[in-house]
Amino acid sequence: MIIIGVTGGMGAGKSRVLAYLEEKWNARTIRLDDISRELLAKNGLCYEETIHIFGKKIVKPDGNLDRALIAKMIFEDSRLRDRLNALVHPAVKAQVRWLAEEMRQIDAGLLVVEAALLIEGGYKEICDEIWYIYADEKVRRERLRESRGYTDERIDGTFATQLTDEAFRAHVDFVIDNSGPFEDAARAIDHRIRRITGKFCK
Repeated sequence: MIIIGVTGGMGAGKSRVLAYLEEKWNARTIRLDDISRELLAKNGLCYEETIHIFGKKIVKPDGNLDRALIAKMIFEDSRLRDRLNALVHPAVKAQVRWLAEEMRQIDAGLLVVEAALLIEGGYKEICDEIWYIYADEKVRRERLRESRGYTDERIDGTFATQLTDEAFRAHVDFVIDNSGPFEDAARAIDHRIRRITGKFCK
């Protein structure tokens, strides 16, 4: 089984790349945001400790955590963000390892792990390759305004917490430019998949 890590800044188009890998290459995918959501769900492994960090005000009447409030709080206080990351990231990584082993047992073929923080989280030790999905900052800003309704202030704040383009490029094996028509990115993906299939599956 080949494991590819997909990372990049917000608005670069990582979800589109994952969807393409699923459709064209029959890839199994793991989205770290989905795993963290499960860990923070009611009775999830990180549920109680998250309440301890942020206080009971983050608990909604139905018992679930108010993720919008948590996002607002960590946006305004980097110390809270660091505490949450220190709690959730190791738990997410352990779950990824377990899922990857499950996939390996059934010979899944191609497994793709996606997150904005793959590099910071040390996922290079799990992945055979890490891809950086790049898009021009102007393009990313337009996508975030249109698809998520983000304000310029929120975009600035989010970009400030993520790696620079130079830092991404310094730590990955392959860069896909997703600034233009997706067909261009798709051709680059196809070429790379064929190349690594030959490399790892001789």
